[in-house]
Amino acid sequence: MAGHTKKTGFEESGQSGYGAVFDEGKKPMLDRVKLGEGGRLVIPAAMREALGVKPGDELALEVEAGELKIKSYLAVIKELQAEFSKLVPAGTDVVGDFLKERREEQKRADERLDRLHDEGMRLKDKT
Repeated sequence: MAGHTKKTGFEESGQSGYGAVFDEGKKPMLDRVKLGEGGRLVIPAAMREALGVKPGDELALEVEAGELKIKSYLAVIKELQAEFSKLVPAGTDVVGDFLKERREEQKRADERLDRLHDEGMRLKDKT
Protein backbone atom coordinates (compact mmCIF):
# COMPACT_ATOMS: atom_id res chain seq x y z
CA MET A 1 0.00 0.00 0.00
CA ALA A 2 1.28 3.46 -0.80
CA GLY A 3 2.99 5.17 2.11
CA HIS A 4 2.96 2.00 4.21
CA THR A 5 6.23 1.84 6.16
CA LYS A 6 5.41 -0.07 9.35
CA LYS A 7 6.63 -3.67 9.33
CA THR A 8 4.06 -6.13 10.64
CA GLY A 9 5.94 -9.35 10.13
CA PHE A 10 3.99 -10.12 6.99
CA GLU A 11 4.64 -8.87 3.50
CA GLU A 12 1.73 -6.61 2.58
CA SER A 13 3.06 -5.29 -0.71
CA GLY A 14 0.59 -7.42 -2.70
CA GLN A 15 -2.39 -5.57 -1.23
CA SER A 16 -3.87 -2.76 -3.24
CA GLY A 17 -5.60 0.40 -2.15
CA TYR A 18 -9.25 0.19 -3.17
CA GLY A 19 -9.95 3.90 -3.55
CA ALA A 20 -7.24 4.52 -6.12
CA VAL A 21 -8.66 2.05 -8.64
CA PHE A 22 -12.45 1.93 -8.20
CA ASP A 23 -15.26 4.46 -7.86
CA GLU A 24 -16.75 4.80 -4.37
CA GLY A 25 -19.57 2.27 -3.80
CA LYS A 26 -18.40 -0.01 -6.62
CA LYS A 27 -15.39 -1.52 -4.88
CA PRO A 28 -15.21 -5.27 -5.32
CA MET A 29 -14.04 -7.09 -2.24
CA LEU A 30 -11.24 -8.87 -4.05
CA ASP A 31 -7.57 -8.58 -3.24
CA ARG A 32 -4.38 -10.54 -3.59
CA VAL A 33 -2.57 -11.48 -0.40
CA LYS A 34 0.31 -13.78 0.46
CA LEU A 35 0.01 -16.66 2.90
CA GLY A 36 2.54 -16.04 5.65
CA GLU A 37 4.57 -18.37 7.80
CA GLY A 38 2.53 -20.90 9.72
CA GLY A 39 -0.41 -20.38 7.34
CA ARG A 40 -1.10 -16.86 8.58
CA LEU A 41 -3.23 -14.61 6.45
CA VAL A 42 -3.47 -10.82 6.74
CA ILE A 43 -6.96 -9.57 5.94
CA PRO A 44 -6.75 -6.13 4.33
CA ALA A 45 -8.12 -3.26 6.42
CA ALA A 46 -10.97 -2.46 4.00
CA MET A 47 -12.14 -6.08 4.18
CA ARG A 48 -11.91 -6.13 7.98
CA GLU A 49 -13.96 -2.96 8.04
CA ALA A 50 -16.55 -4.44 5.65
CA LEU A 51 -16.81 -7.51 7.91
CA GLY A 52 -17.05 -5.33 11.00
CA VAL A 53 -14.14 -7.08 12.69
CA LYS A 54 -10.96 -5.90 14.36
CA PRO A 55 -7.76 -7.64 15.46
CA GLY A 56 -8.51 -10.06 18.29
CA ASP A 57 -12.08 -10.82 17.17
CA GLU A 58 -12.99 -14.45 16.55
CA LEU A 59 -13.99 -15.42 13.04
CA ALA A 60 -15.77 -18.40 11.53
CA LEU A 61 -13.97 -20.10 8.64
CA GLU A 62 -15.63 -22.45 6.19
CA VAL A 63 -14.36 -24.21 3.09
CA GLU A 64 -17.06 -24.66 0.47
CA ALA A 65 -16.53 -25.72 -3.14
CA GLY A 66 -12.81 -24.97 -2.94
CA GLU A 67 -13.33 -21.48 -1.49
CA LEU A 68 -12.42 -20.22 1.95
CA LYS A 69 -15.25 -18.19 3.44
CA ILE A 70 -14.57 -15.91 6.38
CA LYS A 71 -17.45 -14.61 8.48
CA SER A 72 -17.69 -12.65 11.67
CA TYR A 73 -19.26 -14.50 14.58
CA LEU A 74 -22.02 -11.89 14.59
CA ALA A 75 -22.84 -12.78 10.97
CA VAL A 76 -22.96 -16.50 11.86
CA ILE A 77 -25.28 -15.81 14.81
CA LYS A 78 -27.59 -13.75 12.59
CA GLU A 79 -27.67 -16.54 9.98
CA LEU A 80 -28.53 -19.13 12.63
CA GLN A 81 -31.23 -16.91 14.11
CA ALA A 82 -32.77 -16.46 10.65
CA GLU A 83 -32.73 -20.23 10.02
CA PHE A 84 -34.26 -21.08 13.40
CA SER A 85 -36.90 -18.38 13.09
CA LYS A 86 -38.25 -20.27 10.06
CA LEU A 87 -38.99 -23.22 12.36
CA VAL A 88 -41.08 -21.18 14.81
CA PRO A 89 -44.76 -20.59 13.99
CA ALA A 90 -45.75 -16.93 13.63
CA GLY A 91 -46.87 -15.31 16.87
CA THR A 92 -44.93 -17.73 19.08
CA ASP A 93 -43.02 -16.17 21.95
CA VAL A 94 -40.12 -18.61 22.25
CA VAL A 95 -38.46 -16.84 25.17
CA GLY A 96 -41.75 -16.26 26.98
CA ASP A 97 -42.79 -19.89 26.53
CA PHE A 98 -39.39 -21.09 27.74
CA LEU A 99 -39.55 -18.88 30.83
CA LYS A 100 -43.10 -20.03 31.56
CA GLU A 101 -41.98 -23.68 31.40
CA ARG A 102 -39.00 -22.98 33.67
CA ARG A 103 -41.21 -21.20 36.23
CA GLU A 104 -43.67 -24.12 36.24
CA GLU A 105 -40.79 -26.58 36.63
CA GLN A 106 -39.34 -24.53 39.48
CA LYS A 107 -42.75 -24.35 41.16
CA ARG A 108 -43.07 -28.17 41.00
CA ALA A 109 -39.54 -28.56 42.40
CA ASP A 110 -40.33 -26.12 45.25
CA GLU A 111 -43.56 -27.97 46.05
CA ARG A 112 -41.70 -31.30 46.13
CA LEU A 113 -39.04 -29.84 48.39
CA ASP A 114 -41.72 -28.43 50.71
CA ARG A 115 -43.43 -31.88 50.88
CA LEU A 116 -40.11 -33.58 51.67
CA HIS A 117 -39.33 -30.97 54.31
CA ASP A 118 -42.77 -31.37 55.93
CA GLU A 119 -42.41 -35.18 55.89
CA GLY A 120 -38.96 -34.90 57.47
CA MET A 121 -40.28 -32.62 60.19
CA ARG A 122 -43.15 -35.04 60.94
CA LEU A 123 -40.68 -37.92 61.20
CA LYS A 124 -38.44 -35.85 63.49
CA ASP A 125 -41.40 -35.01 65.77
CA LYS A 126 -42.29 -38.72 66.10
CA THR A 127 -38.86 -39.58 67.52
